[in-house]
Amino acid sequence: MKKIACFFSLVLLYSTSFAQTADEVITKFIEASGGKEKLEGINTLQYNQVIKFNSPMGALDIPMELYKEKNKLYRAQTTMQLGPQTLEFFTVVTDTAGYLMLPANPMTGSEGGLQKMDEKARKENLYQMDVQGLFPALVNYAAKGGKVELLKDEKVNKEDCYKLKLTTGGQDVTYCISKATNLVVRQDAKGAMAASLSGLSGLMAGMGAGGRIDKLEVSVLYNDYKEVDGVKFPTKWLIKTAMGDNESELTNIKVNQPIDAKKYKAE
Repeated sequence: MKKIACFFSLVLLYSTSFAQTADEVITKFIEASGGKEKLEGINTLQYNQVIKFNSPMGALDIPMELYKEKNKLYRAQTTMQLGPQTLEFFTVVTDTAGYLMLPANPMTGSEGGLQKMDEKARKENLYQMDVQGLFPALVNYAAKGGKVELLKDEKVNKEDCYKLKLTTGGQDVTYCISKATNLVVRQDAKGAMAASLSGLSGLMAGMGAGGRIDKLEVSVLYNDYKEVDGVKFPTKWLIKTAMGDNESELTNIKVNQPIDAKKYKAE
């Protein structure tokens, strides 16, 4: 009997010694992404993103330009052709104010135009100024008011992954992190966080669907990581929603390069 008890004690000791904690998984992710020093050293981040959106009206290419400066700026802007109409819209959030430029929408009767965010909405978007890579919420998550929980392992495209749940600002986001590369291969979110993650929030607002954002659920699969200034960025995304799958590609990634002063203005 003592031998059996000793055997199970050794098995338990062996298994727990190899178990990962949430913080250990995040530490591995940070090192694989470029290291804490590199991520914390990012002050500005700029990139282009094209979303190939499959709509009921046909395929749409949604080109986006994104600009971020740590604690000072978040700007996402789009110019796209929708039939005979050219849609132009942007979101700009600074450390002092926030604005939305929405296009006129004849289908809803909306005249569009520039709208100033109330302070509550501006504060809800401050997380967008976090520039520590494309998954900045995981870097120094506790100092940012986040909490993490390590969930049951999961396979993503037959790849063994750790699964983390991050709760921040009252919203949950889950990350699947490859055990082979320690990089994020999938991210899941709901509501406003999902809209932001998908890049569709501006389009939904411009089409009069902003009120349905709270029902949106998104999973994003990431691959084709490329290194820019020592930091790894996933450049190919597959955005999965109830409306269908949309491909996305990131290009022209710039780290710590000056941002045009005009991008800080609501114009």
